[in-house]
Amino acid sequence: MAEPDPAARKFWILQAARFGAVLMVFIGALIIGKILDLPEAVGYVLLVIGAVEFFLVPRILMRSWQKNGQ
Repeated sequence: MAEPDPAARKFWILQAARFGAVLMVFIGALIIGKILDLPEAVGYVLLVIGAVEFFLVPRILMRSWQKNGQ
């Protein structure tokens, strides 16, 4: 059986990281909008961390893959 395509594996890892970040932002927005009963500060923290993660984690992963020659 053939090896799975490493580019496809990396693509899905990047998409999972982005999806997790979007989910974190969404939950943060639900908390800020008082739909979820948690402290508002938690919502703002999740919102900021999710936004930062959305943009930084894929870049960090790509640099790591380039550095390791994968």
